[in-house]
Amino acid sequence: MPEFPGGMPALMEFIRKNLRHDKAEKKERVIIQIVVDKKGNATNPVVLRSTNPALDEEALRIVSLMPKWKPGRQAGKNRNVKFTFPVTFESSDKGLQ
Repeated sequence: MPEFPGGMPALMEFIRKNLRHDKAEKKERVIIQIVVDKKGNATNPVVLRSTNPALDEEALRIVSLMPKWKPGRQAGKNRNVKFTFPVTFESSDKGLQ
């Protein structure tokens, strides 16, 4: 399996730090699939589960900012591997009613 630098906790932190929350009206989650290529690049992002087009666009923007991953390996060779993860949006006015 490919690995984000620092593992899954680092991936979730990267997403949290780079996400623009102002596009969400409530807590919503977009599911993204990428291919981590043999060189560790996050390529071919696809929205597997959409909530609305603005959030989909923001989730895809986050993928474009990602650093290189540790590529997946099989039989001692780097391989292209699909990887799926959630991007969770929370309302910027959380707690206000």
